[in-house]
Amino acid sequence: MRNPLWTVWQDQVKEFFTHLHGHQSKTLALFVVGVIKARSLVIPVVAEELLAESEAKASSIERRLERFLSNERIETEKTWDALLAQVLPFFRRGPLRLVIDLTSYEEHAQVIYIGLLHHSRVLPLVWKVMPGWQRWDQGLWECIEELFKRLAPHIGEAECTVLGDSAFGCSPMVALCQKYGWHYLFRICAHHTCQPYAPAGHLLPSRRVCDVVATQGSRFYGRVRLWQEEQLETNLSAYWDPHEEEALLVISDRPAGGARLREYRLWWRVESTFQDLKSRGWQWESCHVRRLDRIDRMLLVLFLAVWWLVHGAASCMHHGKRDRYDRHDRRDKSIFRIGRLYLLDLAGNSSRLCERKKCLLFRGSSVKWRFSLRF
Repeated sequence: MRNPLWTVWQDQVKEFFTHLHGHQSKTLALFVVGVIKARSLVIPVVAEELLAESEAKASSIERRLERFLSNERIETEKTWDALLAQVLPFFRRGPLRLVIDLTSYEEHAQVIYIGLLHHSRVLPLVWKVMPGWQRWDQGLWECIEELFKRLAPHIGEAECTVLGDSAFGCSPMVALCQKYGWHYLFRICAHHTCQPYAPAGHLLPSRRVCDVVATQGSRFYGRVRLWQEEQLETNLSAYWDPHEEEALLVISDRPAGGARLREYRLWWRVESTFQDLKSRGWQWESCHVRRLDRIDRMLLVLFLAVWWLVHGAASCMHHGKRDRYDRHDRRDKSIFRIGRLYLLDLAGNSSRLCERKKCLLFRGSSVKWRFSLRF
């Protein structure tokens, strides 16, 4: 690469992902740079942005990127787990909030996604790509347990809470969280049945959950026995905001209360994150990749770019430079956008050479790699 910033990034990728062949690591680094510059995953667009970094023709760069996506020797899980081993220890100092979601990739695939809730976005941790319309060879809960198994060694003994919408508010999901010793906080559907506990400690008659908060403005915080077939003793926090069409109903193994509802509302940040990756940002559905293994490698590139952009944004804010890229009276730009502007600014400004290594994803030392994310 010609630009000094992209060159030191390429060197870091090569030194960090040691299990990748040299050509594979160079292409991965190049791909990430192109995705950041183009703000797109569409390969022809990415290739055009990379013309400034290579002597090759646009068509040659396109073929190189396409070969990377189709290269079966690139083990996505192994590559990404090397990243997790470095980034998650930084977050284990405090409680972790993990967000689980299922998002579509056009009609061709479904992506089961677990991210780390941090600052104003959800940062990718693990994912699994499944068919969009064909029959799955695994059940949903089997897939999720695979992801939990991958995460568990990196989370260790840290306190962890899993947040999910009503698609995950069910007995199998709660059982998985209990198996791994993680807290849970899930929204549940209004038609589920429950038996609240009376103040005296005995169970009240069974009713629909929505009947517990039957009128606007009403709320309920307490212990309930949920469901009839696979019964669960849990804590229900329910509130019907007068400005909303229906009540917010969440269950957790931690005490019920307004704090649980406020915590659950953080889950909605996953929607903003996916807007950044899709229609409002990198347009991952416009790249026309169809095969599941290629989608998996495409997400490897995108999510590595996301982590670098977030780190860039954190470095930018930490050094007091956010006002250069965003309004000082109100904050209009997402951290992804700020990180991108900061990296592009450093790449184009030769007078800021001293900042280049500081904005890289990791800092190397003679003993180990170091990672931090301080806004």
